[in-house]
Amino acid sequence: MADGPRIGLALGSGGARGLAHAGVLEALEEAGLRPQLVAGTSMGSIVGGLYAQDPDPTSVWARLESYVGNEEFASYWAPFVPRNELEAREPQHRLAGVHDFMQRKLIAVKTVTRPWIQEEHRLRGPLAELFGMATFADLRIPFAAVALDLVSGSSVVFREGPLVDGIYASSAIPAVFPPVERDGMVICDGGGPFRVPIEACRDLGAEFVIAVDIPAFEDTRFATGLDMVLRSNTIARQRLNRFVCAMADWVIRPDVTQFHWADFQAGEACRARGYLAARAELPGLLAELKRRGDDAAGSRTRRALRGLLRL
Repeated sequence: MADGPRIGLALGSGGARGLAHAGVLEALEEAGLRPQLVAGTSMGSIVGGLYAQDPDPTSVWARLESYVGNEEFASYWAPFVPRNELEAREPQHRLAGVHDFMQRKLIAVKTVTRPWIQEEHRLRGPLAELFGMATFADLRIPFAAVALDLVSGSSVVFREGPLVDGIYASSAIPAVFPPVERDGMVICDGGGPFRVPIEACRDLGAEFVIAVDIPAFEDTRFATGLDMVLRSNTIARQRLNRFVCAMADWVIRPDVTQFHWADFQAGEACRARGYLAARAELPGLLAELKRRGDDAAGSRTRRALRGLLRL
């Protein structure tokens, strides 16, 4: 693809489901497609940052496994994941079910009584272990981490400075982790309006954007009014996201809707779904890239001929 368009990869948010990005990277690598630019939002920024630091899908997955497999990390997200009803009825799981229920209730109370429920170090610490002291300038591939300014509603795109700073801001889920306050902005996870960072990828210089769109969580159980509000917001985000993804040149959508966004124990399954989704798209994707490359080569030839005729 040396004579083809400059390929950018826009990795969307999605929590644990976003681990499907690792499978997409693996499939693209097998096909000889290596993006020259990467932009990511939330989990997409974590995976994208790893790939920009070391563009080897095997290494990316090994580091991700270590990150989400951390016992403290996994135990924090577990209460967000509803237990299977049948499992909860079994005697050996009842105590764990009660514990998780109480944890979810505590989370709900904290969410409406405090600005956030976890301190910054609970996210920044693991990210610092993952990325070390790297800066954006140290990366082997140009990379952008996309976040949201809650004051203006605009995107905040990190392209310089410490890598962890940008990825933390892009991954700081509102009400869960403290936002980054800077220059009058209140910066947090960009996964609402900037779920798939296609525009940021274009701004990096991408001529052909491959977007990886991770489906939003689709809970249709309405036990409370809050459930209905959250579902309404999800629908609004999904509609906006369809318009955004229409700006990409190619979209890959891994089938990961059956997994909960906080179920990091499903990481391997999500990775496998990402791989399968990308493999299915490869014939059409490769054909389109070849067509774009041929068009570009033809344009260069026509320009050269016009130059010769003017001599």
